[in-house]
Amino acid sequence: MKVCSFALFALGSFSVVASLWGADWPCFGGPNRDGVSSEQGLVVKWGDREPDKLWEAKIGAGYSSIVVGMDRVYAVGNEAGKNVVRCLEAKTGALAWKYEFPCAKAAKYFDGGSRGTPALDSGMLYSLSHEGALFAFDAKTGRVKWAKHLVKDFGGRRPSWGFSGCPLVTGDRLIVETGSTKGSLVALDKMNGRLLWRLGSSEAGYASPMLRPTDPSQGLIFNRGGLTGFRVADGKLLFKYEHKTRYGINAAQPVDVGDYALISSGYGKGAALIDLRSSNPSSKWESEEIACQMSGGVRMGDHYYAIHGQTGGRSRHASLRCVEILSGKVLWGKVGFGVGTVIRVGSVLVILSDQGELALVAADPGGFRELARFPVLRGKEIWTPPTYANGLLYCRNQEGDLVCFRLGSD
Repeated sequence: MKVCSFALFALGSFSVVASLWGADWPCFGGPNRDGVSSEQGLVVKWGDREPDKLWEAKIGAGYSSIVVGMDRVYAVGNEAGKNVVRCLEAKTGALAWKYEFPCAKAAKYFDGGSRGTPALDSGMLYSLSHEGALFAFDAKTGRVKWAKHLVKDFGGRRPSWGFSGCPLVTGDRLIVETGSTKGSLVALDKMNGRLLWRLGSSEAGYASPMLRPTDPSQGLIFNRGGLTGFRVADGKLLFKYEHKTRYGINAAQPVDVGDYALISSGYGKGAALIDLRSSNPSSKWESEEIACQMSGGVRMGDHYYAIHGQTGGRSRHASLRCVEILSGKVLWGKVGFGVGTVIRVGSVLVILSDQGELALVAADPGGFRELARFPVLRGKEIWTPPTYANGLLYCRNQEGDLVCFRLGSD
């Protein structure tokens, strides 16, 4: 047990060191797709004060996360039957460019709008719409370099709530989930969109493909059927682990913890810690006590912090929970955030409630300690995780209000 704990700690340290190289937030979940920023200087003692709001902007309806790079902010929203990709100046919110194209709002048991988060890499921005339109932009000018459509070009099957994953850029490859029976996961040449490989036939989920931090030659995708491991170079299948919910919805981002991966879903399924040391992985534990319906949690050392609960009439019972990773034991829980979202900045959990309140909470397995709380947005069903980059916090609601606050020390 002590050896495993040390392995978890060492991997956490590796992630911290890796993310120190840049303060940008280039894709869903930040630099390592794990919802963690290792920036220093987050102010946690506010007293009666509130953070300075630097600017606000309208970005269109939806749930796409905000990405930040090259002193610019990239956001996607839906307006009047069109998806609009916007590039804003990070410090002022001034519009640098925008690109719009026909795309239905696609409301279904919620108000609809954009879903997927774009990805920044080497001066390019890759954006996937919920209908399947994939664009590669010059991130500086907004010029379209190339475009594909997951349904029309690759036989993709759009999931019930639309394509939601953030494209994964690694080396010369752009990896996206199509849900096609002839390749549910594909790798494209990031420079021109040319198909490089196809893998599998599973229907698409709602999480984003990711690399394994201990071995970036391997990737993970949490699709409708469960967790799949693949080789990045050629798409070779490494393993499949079945994890099915009542409605085929796997949305929360997996967390890689060395020899294991932690996955979690809502809809009566819950979480599992998967042993990845063989081509036929098994669960170390399974639990319904940590069920992440849409947004996954974050790890710090040997512990996982996430919102457990379901939207709708039961959302008031949702709680922030601290889980011991190796055992699955819930150490503590606290209601008051609805089905909100969590990221981590250093040793602080930054939580955006589904009603628009921001809370700073110590990532402490010893107990719940709230450090600060203040309102940042109006609205409901605020399910988009906040973004933290270069001392600035970006939050959006479904209606398309984007706000920028300074939370870092000058």
